[in-house]
Amino acid sequence: MKIFVKQLYTAVACNRTPEIVDWNKEGLICYGASNAVVIYNTNLKGRDPLTVLSHHQSRVNSVKWLTKPGGLCTELISASADKTAVIWTLENGQWKVNSVLEGHSDGITSIYGMYTGGNDLFVFTSSIDSTVRVWERSNGTVTLKQIINLNSGLCLTLHALMLPVVNKPILFLGLDDNKIHVFALNGEYHRVDVLIGHEDWVRGMDSIIEDNTILLASASQDTYIRIWRIQRFYDEPSSSSQVSGIKVEKKVFDAYDVVWSVKLEAVLAGHEGWVYGVQWDSFSEKDNKRPIHRLLSSSLDKTIIIWEPEKGGAWVEKIRVGEVGGNGLGFYGSRFGPSAFMGHGYNGTFHIWKIDKELKTCESSIVVGGHFSGVEDVQWETKGRYLLSASLDQTARLHAPWKVGRGIEEWHEIARPQVHGYDLCSLAPLGAGLYASAAEEKVIRVFQAPGNFICNFQNITGQELEAEDAAGPEGASVPSLGLSNKAVFCGDDIQNSDADNDGYFVPIELHEPPTEETLMQNTLWPEAQKLYGHGYEVYCLAGSPDGSLLASACKATTAQHAAVLIWETNSWQQIQKLVSHQLTVTQLAFSPDSRHLLSVSRDRRWTLFTRESGLFSIAASTDKTNGVHSRIIWCCAWFYDGSGFGTGSRDGKVCLWSKTDTTTDSSLKDYALLGKPLELSVSVTALAFAPTLKSRIAAVGLETGGIQIYIHDDTWTILHELDNSSAHHLTVKRLSFKPRTKEDKKREFVLASCGCDHFVRIHSIAFDTVQI
Repeated sequence: MKIFVKQLYTAVACNRTPEIVDWNKEGLICYGASNAVVIYNTNLKGRDPLTVLSHHQSRVNSVKWLTKPGGLCTELISASADKTAVIWTLENGQWKVNSVLEGHSDGITSIYGMYTGGNDLFVFTSSIDSTVRVWERSNGTVTLKQIINLNSGLCLTLHALMLPVVNKPILFLGLDDNKIHVFALNGEYHRVDVLIGHEDWVRGMDSIIEDNTILLASASQDTYIRIWRIQRFYDEPSSSSQVSGIKVEKKVFDAYDVVWSVKLEAVLAGHEGWVYGVQWDSFSEKDNKRPIHRLLSSSLDKTIIIWEPEKGGAWVEKIRVGEVGGNGLGFYGSRFGPSAFMGHGYNGTFHIWKIDKELKTCESSIVVGGHFSGVEDVQWETKGRYLLSASLDQTARLHAPWKVGRGIEEWHEIARPQVHGYDLCSLAPLGAGLYASAAEEKVIRVFQAPGNFICNFQNITGQELEAEDAAGPEGASVPSLGLSNKAVFCGDDIQNSDADNDGYFVPIELHEPPTEETLMQNTLWPEAQKLYGHGYEVYCLAGSPDGSLLASACKATTAQHAAVLIWETNSWQQIQKLVSHQLTVTQLAFSPDSRHLLSVSRDRRWTLFTRESGLFSIAASTDKTNGVHSRIIWCCAWFYDGSGFGTGSRDGKVCLWSKTDTTTDSSLKDYALLGKPLELSVSVTALAFAPTLKSRIAAVGLETGGIQIYIHDDTWTILHELDNSSAHHLTVKRLSFKPRTKEDKKREFVLASCGCDHFVRIHSIAFDTVQI
């Protein structure tokens, strides 16, 4: 049997550090996401533009493209909290680890690399261990050339370039003494100058060379940007007849037997918050033979500015964008790309603006996005038209396919129904436009799709959602300091109804996925209900396939609190309390016919409840004598036909259970183990069965982040394994197969997964022989 796995969608935000994103002239953005490096091809249309490179064992802190003198980028470098840096090289269309730079005794925070000729490379790494290390790659071999000891100081950012005239390297270090330390090579790197002026930490530097002159820009937490001019120093002849005037003080330093002068060219004051990033760019205009330099800066004041010099030499703002509303905290960095520029924000989000050179305007572009913390749950809408995800970043997000053209689909985040004050942990879809969510609180919240979303969903996806209530709200907003999404109706006076609202909801018509600004402010769903009943934080939810019931369980250390509550969705009344487990129930699952409810728990037991005459009772359960699992049972899932179910646990076992013709006196009653358990050497954390009646195909998610596809036919046979780069590099939290409809292609399943690594991923899995 052949199996074909294709990546359909990857959603993940970048890490929240300043030098985590870089963009090259070929349109490729590289960024760090959790412990992985992600390459985002902004030129790709109609398929997933993200490639994931998994190698680091801890959070990635910085990534940079290595650009050859001709502008070609076939290598990049990444630095991580795992104390290593990696050089990645593109070989035969695949990104591979070229070299691992090891030696720091603590996490690496900043990195910079440059070619010195041919393929020879200098790489500089700074670490929390108060050192900067200099590495050289020559003839394919990387060697540590020098350790610059900063004593107890910290290097917050670094930059290097080849000095003009002498064509030798010069290194700039922004240290925690608010100064920029300049190093040149003389056998080893030694300090030749210190640039003083900033009154707070320097967080970003970049340089550009023009006519053998260096322009160095430095961005600081003192809200200012300083531009320094470094050039060869020529002694001016002294003349007594010269008129004495105001002169800018020049400093000089020696490097490579040449005297260089340093002059402060300009101080740019336009930001009101910490400035985290600066980058140079140069472009040519028709009338001008000389290229014009411009500078991009980003700040925590929620703005990005492009600066250009006027004819008199003064630097002025040419473009200012940002002022992003909602719960963002400004920009951590910004980069120029091909005829566009981008910023990355506190929420790990990308904002790309395309520049119209003739009109001198810029407009927002559609970009990829995702969660910026661990994703706890993913669930398909009951007919598989969209996917919901819930995360520890306190948001619930809605992902759906955008019909770009005939037969071409691109998956995007198209709504953010819930932005909450607590970490979200579970979701339960209850209909076309209805779902419940659980967070680190005792309340269950139910959300209903507003009218504006239903219209936009059809415009973007080409699929129609049935409205729960035709006269329902148009949208929702969150009052300042509030936790509940408040409904907004068509007749509301949007301008004056709540003066204290941050970014009040405004109905908008969309025909393409929304930008980040729109997602944050205009795609919330109103809260339809709050359900109270649990004594501790709600941990898991499950909705019945027919949408009539909701089951919930909370964190517990006693049987009383570990009870499962059953709610009716037509009245939102609690109709039953099911007592069976002693500790927290970790997952709940309704059978496909909504008649049975399965629960698994930290107490290493599972319980099956069956509904008769409207009420549930225990039909079977395990105990110490027949439980098979010896550790926490993390996950459970029903077979597609409802004839049985599977359980997966921390002891690495996946057990299948089904009804038999004989009844025993044990707690299992007429249920028994189906064949031998699957035994793995690693904890099983997620489980799902493909929607096929002919074969029993299981997706198994592991604590290591891998996903394995098995077929069970009396014995377990592995069909395929998704590794850390194609699945997850931290614990898989949930797997969910898309429900099948008549329109779906034969022999193809769609599997969604999420993990502690912040990723939401969707793969299509096709077989050549499986009959569905």
